[in-house]
Amino acid sequence: MKMLSSLSGLSTIGRCVVIGALASLLGACGGGGGSSSSSNPPPPPPATQPAVSVYAGVVDATGTNDGTAASAQFNVPQGLASDAASDIFVADTGNFTIRKISNGIVSTFAGSPGQAGSADGTGSGALFAGPWMMASDSAGNLYVTDQGASATAAVIRKITPAGQVTTLTNAATNLAVQTDGGGAIAVDGNSNVYVFTSTPTQPSVLAQITPAGQVNLISLTSNVGGTPMVLVNPQGIAIDSANNLYVSDDDLNANAGVLYKIALSGTSGVVTTLAGSTSVSGSTDGPGTAATFNGLDALALDPAGNVYASDFNNSTIREISPAGVVSTVAGVVGQTQLVTGSLPVSLPDIGALLWNGQTLYASDVDDNVIIAIHPLQ
Repeated sequence: MKMLSSLSGLSTIGRCVVIGALASLLGACGGGGGSSSSSNPPPPPPATQPAVSVYAGVVDATGTNDGTAASAQFNVPQGLASDAASDIFVADTGNFTIRKISNGIVSTFAGSPGQAGSADGTGSGALFAGPWMMASDSAGNLYVTDQGASATAAVIRKITPAGQVTTLTNAATNLAVQTDGGGAIAVDGNSNVYVFTSTPTQPSVLAQITPAGQVNLISLTSNVGGTPMVLVNPQGIAIDSANNLYVSDDDLNANAGVLYKIALSGTSGVVTTLAGSTSVSGSTDGPGTAATFNGLDALALDPAGNVYASDFNNSTIREISPAGVVSTVAGVVGQTQLVTGSLPVSLPDIGALLWNGQTLYASDVDDNVIIAIHPLQ
């Protein structure tokens, strides 16, 4: 997961059909026959074309203001998560807070604006060093990777629906669980948390933290031949309703990109390559390894099992179907300015993605806003 300091289908969306004018007006049928305007149905309404809009925040404004979504301000918004009520939570990294968007109103849910720290507590009594990426469980708890500016690893903070903030610890050591330096995080249906951690022999290892605080390292093998697999430079994690994991992995320079699907069995995972590779960079759509990425990053899943991925260096959002077919959903390769309106339009740097309802949300870390791409189904 690319931090700012390192800046860093669903089927293909086509152009909607524009309804043409009627060949003749009904009134031109004249008087003589038995026809009337009621015998001819009106034309259908124009089809809705997917479009990018600003969901919350003021473009290019930096601040801490709560209030309406149109007037609220953020400071480097990154992680996104939602609850059962479809409220959206934002890790507002530069403000050291967690923000909540509910019914068009933005409020500060946890943390104190402008105050960095690591204190557990409730609401504004808790402090964050740099809230980064975020996930939620079925009970509405939030899990946030939290990393200070000078830290080499992130810790994991849990926030209850009541705003109580605690730090996840390893039950065996009673020390805070730390990541490999990245911010990616996901939570399964049993409230197990998944992050990337490090070991003395491997810089990035998939780890599971159980609700009891047990830390399990996941050993990975390929579905082809059963050979052991090692992650190169993992960036994002997502998980589906069947508890299959999806991991984006780049080359050592955070270029190229491959999307893996991991079927878990205990502390073992069988890895299937859905699309891309860590050896070839590009922006080609297509099936499986014929598709190419350039800096595959944050991930989100829709209920149909389509994966949405931020293709960071291409400034696009890519969709990978359950069969591994890749298409470009939004963005224009090489263009990084936020442009709202009907697709295709250019996109800025994306921090995180969130599927909520029929809408794909993204945090725009350049313009300090949350954008929405709708409708996609």
